[in-house]
Amino acid sequence: MSRKKTRELIVQFLFQMEARQEEYTGLLEDFIEENSMQAEDRAFFAQNIAGTVKNLNDIDRLIETKLKNWTLDRISWTDLAVLRNALYEILYRDDIPVKVSINEAVDLAKKYSDAESGVFVNGILGSIVREHNLQ
Repeated sequence: MSRKKTRELIVQFLFQMEARQEEYTGLLEDFIEENSMQAEDRAFFAQNIAGTVKNLNDIDRLIETKLKNWTLDRISWTDLAVLRNALYEILYRDDIPVKVSINEAVDLAKKYSDAESGVFVNGILGSIVREHNLQ
């Protein structure tokens, strides 16, 4: 499995977590059991999930600063999951280039959401990266 596919699973998990409004630890074991991953992919998956959940309030506040006439609860759960994972990678993972995280997020938004989601996700992430000089 590649990191690209693992990111898809991360977004699916974050979507489920939002939809079910459950603690991630309860969902995590079942999700990993249902989605076979090699050890390296499982480690990447678990790190991103744990890191996103740990920093969720800060990540969500950052997203909210870029919403104009919108609130966080108006964003589709898919776009929200994509943004949350991408921002976790951009802010907290030094081993992943910012451009890679943005490109992967845009691709996931285009694949799993509607036609404008790629532009929306790119705009939010690009604005945050520029504002905080994260390149």
